[in-house]
Amino acid sequence: MTGFGAGKAPLASARAGAGAREAQAEASSVNRKGLEFSISLPREWGALEAPLTELARARLHRGQVRLTVAVNEPGGTGALAWNEAAVGAALERLKELAERFEVPFAPDAELLWRLAQGTEAEAATTPAEEAWPAVQAAATAALEQLVAARRREGEALQRDLAARLALLSRLREEIAPLAGESVTRYREGLHGRLRQIGLEIDLNDERILREIALFADRCDIAEELTRLESHLATFAKTLAADGPVGRQLDFLCQEIHREINTIGSKAQHVEITRRVLEAKNEIERIREQVQNVE
Repeated sequence: MTGFGAGKAPLASARAGAGAREAQAEASSVNRKGLEFSISLPREWGALEAPLTELARARLHRGQVRLTVAVNEPGGTGALAWNEAAVGAALERLKELAERFEVPFAPDAELLWRLAQGTEAEAATTPAEEAWPAVQAAATAALEQLVAARRREGEALQRDLAARLALLSRLREEIAPLAGESVTRYREGLHGRLRQIGLEIDLNDERILREIALFADRCDIAEELTRLESHLATFAKTLAADGPVGRQLDFLCQEIHREINTIGSKAQHVEITRRVLEAKNEIERIREQVQNVE
């Protein structure tokens, strides 16, 4: 299921730089049969990946989910926070190395810029243990928004699936009375073919009755219709239930498809075949939609 959510929370402290900083989180998801996580956050907060994963797993059960956490400076001041002491220490070390190896050493703006960039993240980022309360709050807000967006999509899917399920139930009801006609038609057709070749055999002849009985046994779909009715009822009940139901619906789709297939292979009636083909098309549409259900 698809969706997006965002959240932010003020960081308790920051080591350098002016102005309050915030932890900002964004969560998004796209359709996947299973559950896949991708978490992006500052290198210094790498230790927070595990608790963030647990936070997401508690709310999501299906889909490809991406959670991004970053530091945000409200107001867009764009202030650069460098560790000047670290830059100075690095320059002194480079100077010592240059003198030891008798290499000319003339620091320029580019060298200063590279050294400053190397200390920027360290200077600006709050330590992971201090940042966790804000990161947790921001990520929770983003995930809750994502869940709400997925829930709205789920409600629309539920209405669509309910309508398709009603069509399958109607097709089953239409097939049930047609099943009994197959034997009658076969008996009449058999008698007609025998007369065409000049064999006048009584319909009550034991050989005819045995052939008809074998045919009736081969094309009997009463059990399949009963199981199909049960699966459709279970599907409807599961669809209306709270909580994650996508995997259960996926399994029921397989069982419904199995019964419809068997009915199609056993039934010897053109009208049953027509309805089976329609039912197969419909269950395929349902299966595609169920892949998107939480």
